[in-house]
Amino acid sequence: TASGSGMGGCPVRGVGSEAGGGGGGGDGCPVRYKNNKVYNVYGEAIDPTNMMPAKAQQLPSPGQAAPLSQHRVQSGIAKGGTDSTWVYPSEQMFYNALVRKGKGEDVGMDDVEMMVAIHNNMNEKTWRQLLVWERMHCKQCDDPRLLRFTGRPDELSLRARVWKMMGFAPPFDRHDWVVDRCGREVRYIIDYYHNEKLPVDSKMPQQFNFNSQTQIELDVRPALDSFTAFGDRLRFGLMKMLGGEPRQPQDWPRAEQTRGGNEDGIKGKQKEWNKEQKQFIEKMEEISKSCASRIQDYNTCSDEQDCSKKLLAKDVCVAEITCAKQAKNFLKALEKGDENDIGKKYEEMVKCTMEFKEKGEKLFV
Repeated sequence: TASGSGMGGCPVRGVGSEAGGGGGGGDGCPVRYKNNKVYNVYGEAIDPTNMMPAKAQQLPSPGQAAPLSQHRVQSGIAKGGTDSTWVYPSEQMFYNALVRKGKGEDVGMDDVEMMVAIHNNMNEKTWRQLLVWERMHCKQCDDPRLLRFTGRPDELSLRARVWKMMGFAPPFDRHDWVVDRCGREVRYIIDYYHNEKLPVDSKMPQQFNFNSQTQIELDVRPALDSFTAFGDRLRFGLMKMLGGEPRQPQDWPRAEQTRGGNEDGIKGKQKEWNKEQKQFIEKMEEISKSCASRIQDYNTCSDEQDCSKKLLAKDVCVAEITCAKQAKNFLKALEKGDENDIGKKYEEMVKCTMEFKEKGEKLFV
């Protein structure tokens, strides 16, 4: 098999050897460089602002029972480094994220629309509460923006740990949001609690309905990373004790938040997949099942040589399903041992699998 070929260093020595100029030697790869992109274990480019795939992943997940909407909406949350706002994930992207995290098994397709609506509404409420804190710095900054955020559901904040020790239920999720306060980065901690004692609306919450009832309670406050944050906590607490909160100046914040909108998706739901979409999904499910061990081996490889071999094994497994002719030609070249032919056939095989994926992505746009 491909994984037992005995090749070290680069899986295919001929590939890329001319483009790099030189500096090879030994059994390693002939070219050494550092890519400025960041990828996750699924081979997807990561957006460093939120550690999510940089390219919107709108393809159905393996085993998905029915189509989901690819429609995206603009948030009311000002995005750092831009003049725009953050864009929420579509139902399809939201479901794909659940699957990646191992939380999609019990999720029904009919439930995703409600889950996305609650997610979006909850984030708008979070930003609105965060801006109440930012009012205390309105003279220094008239345009606070969310720069990046990270989900930390498995890391309880200090306050959440104290509440848990006192016998209260822990939050079901935690986020850390970093705000750009006109050049100064300020971290906020948000704990999300589920309170079954609260009333709940029977209808789906609208994005900007700040009075919606979803049984979710928010605890938003600046992290104690500085004396300024410590002072903000004291001032805010005193204002609350006196029954007030920081005033919102007129025309603050400066940025007018865009509400509603659409981006790179289709509006509404597709009732069922067409023939081509079904064929592509079947291939992807076959890859997910047949190549699962090869993919896992590659994701847990130990060093460069080990990763090279396991990458090759994974590539061949995928190609045998999507590009059988090219995979067969590559394995024949591998047996003959002609490095030039190996490199050529490997490039053809990888190109074919990439074209298969690109054509598939276009089917769901």
